[in-house]
Amino acid sequence: MSHSELTTDMVLAAIRDHGFAAYDVLVRDHPSEAVIAGFTAAARSGFTTFGVAVHLASLTDKGSKQLDS
Repeated sequence: MSHSELTTDMVLAAIRDHGFAAYDVLVRDHPSEAVIAGFTAAARSGFTTFGVAVHLASLTDKGSKQLDS
């Protein structure tokens, strides 16, 4: 099964729209490894912040601005 590429904006939009359920939404269409990599990249770029686990993320102001651009 072919999967479309998971982009940072897709990860950020999922977090905005689904909160802590964003991971569960994204793994319906993308491999778990790709989703975790997307969450990690977003955090390293300063678009998200998280406490216990990278996939339990919240948008930072920078992440919100990225989606608005």
